[in-house]
Amino acid sequence: MASQPSQGSPFPARRPPSVESYQFGPWTISTTKSHIVTSSDSNSLSSQLELPHLPDMLFSNNRVELKHEAGASMQFIPMDALMLVNAHEDLVHVSTSADWLAARQDSPHLNKIIHPYDWTFTTQYKGTVSDKFIVEPSDLKINYGKLKIQEKILFFDDVVLFEDELDDNGCAKLSVKLRVMPSGFFVLMRYYLRVDKTLIRVYDTRLYYEVENEFILREYSEREEAVDKLTVGREVWTDQNEIVEHLTVKKTVMEKLFFSS
Repeated sequence: MASQPSQGSPFPARRPPSVESYQFGPWTISTTKSHIVTSSDSNSLSSQLELPHLPDMLFSNNRVELKHEAGASMQFIPMDALMLVNAHEDLVHVSTSADWLAARQDSPHLNKIIHPYDWTFTTQYKGTVSDKFIVEPSDLKINYGKLKIQEKILFFDDVVLFEDELDDNGCAKLSVKLRVMPSGFFVLMRYYLRVDKTLIRVYDTRLYYEVENEFILREYSEREEAVDKLTVGREVWTDQNEIVEHLTVKKTVMEKLFFSS
């Protein structure tokens, strides 16, 4: 039975993780949702990264896994995503950055000011792929027309990996949605960033598997636009599905992932 979508994690700090699993032909598809990290967790997790600060809402035990019977697997893991965040440069400056810094000189988050790093937690993470996968560039495209055909949803889930309100300057969020249909499965991992009065950025990783194929197509894209160049209303800015259509495409990479033994 498909699990229902949820925002973040509804589980108290010490409750065991909730694991959902679905067998789809040769694939085992599973999702794990657990509690937000505690202060003590943060200290030990920080030692694994160079970042001076972790996202305010980090679900370090949340993950999504796709495992083929031939041994190939792909996982979406929050700590692996944070490994790719720039730990040494602040590449995004809010429009009122001077005032923002001045107002926070006495902030308990001084390390955000003293130690430059990408405080938006922008990551080019595309998933953690096992060595049983062969990854090649591809000219093939995801058939979005086929994906729009109404099919029975066999399994669905929505897993948040991390989220941060950027000291009330916007929002950064990394999450994974997946759905399984009789014809195959589709996965969307989205990094969404809104820095108020500055920019909106969306990095998407899409995976599409069709049952007649022995490969997965992976499409990675980067979209971004300065807020003062957007021609849509503010109500669209916070709608991740709508705003992506109004951002400039900066980069697109298509790959084919073979999983047959």
